[in-house]
Parts: sequence; structure tokens; C-alpha cells
Amino acid sequence: MSKLLNICVTIIVCISAIDLYWLSKNRDFMIPMEQNPLGKWLLHADNGDVSLFILCKFLGTFIVIGSLYFLNFHKSKYAKTVATTIAIAQIILLCYLYS
Repeated sequence: MSKLLNICVTIIVCISAIDLYWLSKNRDFMIPMEQNPLGKWLLHADNGDVSLFILCKFLGTFIVIGSLYFLNFHKSKYAKTVATTIAIAQIILLCYLYS
């Protein structure tokens, strides 16, 4: 198992956890604040509640992590590139959320 892959997965999971935490803490303000069209749709589909949104974010992260390890098992050189790209995107998201 690649050390780089494990570091990237840790970054992805930690930032996803922070995102889920802030989503649950700011549940009362999410409809006007959410900028992602899919996120807005999920909020409206659940009548303004964040539960469906949290579930989808959790499942998405689970699928991404599982896919990275599956990819690593079959094509390890691609897994490192994909994991690094996703980790960088997560870091950019975190910077955006805190700016």
C-alpha cells in the first residue's frame, strides 16, 4: 500500500468530516448559503432538512475512498494520481469554505 495514497485518503476523509460537521452545525442557514446546485436540490428535496444532504455526502466519500483502494489494487500508478488530485481539490474546497 502506498504511503502517498494513505496520506491522500486521510486528507480526503478529514476534510469531508469537517465539511459534514459544518453542514450539521449550520443546518438552519444552509438553503440560502449552499452554492452547489446538487446540494440545493438535495436540501429542497428534503424540505430544507440537511439529513439527505449529509447522507449523500457520506456515501459519496465512502464510494470515493473505496474506489481509490480498488483502483490501487488494479492500477496503482493511476490511484496515486487520482487520489492526489482529489486531495488537492478537497484542500481547495476547505480554503474556499474558510475564506
